[in-house]
Amino acid sequence: MRLDLGWVRKLSVPALAIGLGSGLFALDRHKPDVDPESGDGILLQRIQQEPTLPRKLALLEKFVADYPKVVSITWVYEQLLPIYKDAKLYDKVIATADAMLAVDPNDLDAAHDALRAAETVGAADLISKYAEISWDVASRTVQTKKPHDPDDVADWAKQMEFATQVLSYAEYVMATQAAAETDTAKRNHLIQALSKRNPQSRFLSNARKETLVDLANISPDRAVALAEKGLLEDPNNLDFLMTVADYNISREKDMGKVVSNSLRILELMQTKAKPDSMTVDEWEKKKAKFIGWANWMVGIVYGKQARYGLSDRYLRASITYVQEDPRLLAAAYFYLGYDNYAMASEQRDKGRAIEAVKFSKLCAAIDGPFRSLARKNLEALRTEYNVE
Repeated sequence: MRLDLGWVRKLSVPALAIGLGSGLFALDRHKPDVDPESGDGILLQRIQQEPTLPRKLALLEKFVADYPKVVSITWVYEQLLPIYKDAKLYDKVIATADAMLAVDPNDLDAAHDALRAAETVGAADLISKYAEISWDVASRTVQTKKPHDPDDVADWAKQMEFATQVLSYAEYVMATQAAAETDTAKRNHLIQALSKRNPQSRFLSNARKETLVDLANISPDRAVALAEKGLLEDPNNLDFLMTVADYNISREKDMGKVVSNSLRILELMQTKAKPDSMTVDEWEKKKAKFIGWANWMVGIVYGKQARYGLSDRYLRASITYVQEDPRLLAAAYFYLGYDNYAMASEQRDKGRAIEAVKFSKLCAAIDGPFRSLARKNLEALRTEYNVE
């Protein structure tokens, strides 16, 4: 009997050090107004009941074409955006986000989606446009008053955090675009736009520089291309090494490079001196993050390669450093559970089975996609080894 590892083939770690993730309220920001006796209401019901994605997409697009002025159009746009993003139809993401903003100018997720899509396709004018729009929408969002209902406070807090991140990111994008812009008029417009929105922006001074590259705040494809090029001249650059390793593991490609880059990071961390540009506290925090991430990535790859002893070793080393990221922690516990189950089988060692149960229980205690899988694996361990 084998434990359930079907999810492993689908593991795709969100970028650890690259940009913002998707919006916190990607769905159900708007509610449909369903009148079962109207044409648009009947179509909405069909959309809600349709189980297959292609047919649902066709129905959603039909709704946009037939009923662009009804109240429920914002709900339809909201359903279309993640579908287009997943399909990498970035022109449609931009068009749909634009349509959403025309109806709901305060939809922060739509503004952010449009900005990210514009960056992906490399449309400089659109990047500038949606950076400014994103800042404006986010600035209005952060002024939203705390709700009186305690049940709504958690969602409000998350939205405030997301809006704050978008504000900073939009400022950064405007500065980056200004630094790279060769057209003087466009460059001055971006600098003025940034200055007007936040005269104290930490990115404002950089907006006047000829180049400004921060791998953590540009699109993953652009970041990894710059990092790979940079490694040719600076093979010990920690940020370059981490960017390439993170990019590859998130796409489950070139796992050998993930391991070699991560091991190099761990080696460099033993002797690397603090950069002059960082305070002692900043450097210690960065070291802790990079040590944790590097150990975690090596452990995950070795687990995939059935090198259970090495996987166990590196994942145990990562645990202390990834405590604040439930996604990484749950994956580490899950693999540790499987590593020890496999070694218990190979070595006929019940002590390893007990370790497998321990880590599987820790994984099951974390809310997320691994919880149910860990519980199933605990059942398998109890059956095979009679351990609790």
